[in-house]
Amino acid sequence: MKMLDEADLPPRDRVLYEKLYASANDIGTARACAEYILKKGWHTYSFTRRGSVPIQQTAFTTTLIVAYARPFAAGRGNIDFPKRLLQYDDKEAALHQRLLKLRNQEYAHSDASTISVKPLKGVIRSIQSIRDLRFVPAELKLFLGMTTGLFSRIHERMEEIRLSGS
Repeated sequence: MKMLDEADLPPRDRVLYEKLYASANDIGTARACAEYILKKGWHTYSFTRRGSVPIQQTAFTTTLIVAYARPFAAGRGNIDFPKRLLQYDDKEAALHQRLLKLRNQEYAHSDASTISVKPLKGVIRSIQSIRDLRFVPAELKLFLGMTTGLFSRIHERMEEIRLSGS
């Protein structure tokens, strides 16, 4: 057997393997963003910072949310992410739901219900609520803990699929 022989997988298993592979990459990206935000101490709202930090904080926060939520959206092959791999406790499940809601309402789509703008008469044309998000250290540590296990379970499932095609 050559080292580069392809595993003989049924089409559904191949699509699931590809979904899990992409999901692991997304979870890894989200984890790297969380680690960076934690390292930089970006735990206050970005508008309170100076220079290029607000846009950097916004970029890392947005990427964390969108990358984390991507595996749980319908996509490649219309295969859902295997829910049995989540195995979250109540706090982790609540954070998971919060991140998915943030992605769907504020970061990947512009849900008008999350925006508050008041048109004014005169020189100042409008006052709006600022869309800004921050994660406190405890939330980032919870996120890193919950995704460590998830990341491991994804790779274990990928290995099961891969070995089934040997």
